[in-house]
Amino acid sequence: MPSVKPLEGARDVIRVLAEQGGRIALATDCKGLSFTRHMLLLDSRDYITATACGDNLDYGKPDPRLVGIALRKLGLAGSQTVMVGDTPYDAEAGIKAGTKAAGVLTGGFSESVLGAAGCFAVARDLRALLPNLLSGVGGRDPGQSDWLSSA
Repeated sequence: MPSVKPLEGARDVIRVLAEQGGRIALATDCKGLSFTRHMLLLDSRDYITATACGDNLDYGKPDPRLVGIALRKLGLAGSQTVMVGDTPYDAEAGIKAGTKAAGVLTGGFSESVLGAAGCFAVARDLRALLPNLLSGVGGRDPGQSDWLSSA
């Protein structure tokens, strides 16, 4: 745990999305003290609307139920959201829950693997993905965006 750090730029990207009117939910298999520590490290509580974690459910991704909990907490249909993650399991969970999926290359999976999993956009990191999210790429209307993120 001492070596765990948030993805570079994560707080900035979450802040920008929230300032643009988006609502952000985090969906993670992480639970208990690990979840609490991750949230403290991310230091973005002011910008996060909802969370769903391993404490809420015993099923992890690619099972879509954790994403479903996050969507219910946001009060949104999956079709109104984009699931952002760094594994094909994140994309699979989001798509099964009805969201669009976007990927970042920080989880050790290639662009082709994330694309094959259904990601409409893949970028090297969250900052590089931000223009795709803000522009409404993937059939979304700019200004009408809400995001789910996987930790």
